[in-house]
Amino acid sequence: MIDGTGSLEFIEIDPINIPGFDYPIQREIFNGIEKAWQLRELHQYILNHMARHANCIIQIAHLLNSNLVELKVQEKNVLLFSEFTEPIQLLLNEGQLLTIKKE
Repeated sequence: MIDGTGSLEFIEIDPINIPGFDYPIQREIFNGIEKAWQLRELHQYILNHMARHANCIIQIAHLLNSNLVELKVQEKNVLLFSEFTEPIQLLLNEGQLLTIKKE
């Protein structure tokens, strides 16, 4: 995935493994996602990226390095690309991971 959408700022990081992810994390969204327009931007970004591939998987998580929740995935959900229709599907609680699959 390329960096940024013009509105959201993605930071490329050295791939890291966090417990619960199936693949190393490669991008971080600077300052996170807090507003409806940011959900719309991320939703469109993912749609555009995945549309170019016959098969692909994207994992997104809401993780913070905080004292409230350990920095690992607490809950996993899977969504097929064909069912990925609304930006609100990206609104995750801290510790949640969403896997979007296109097969």
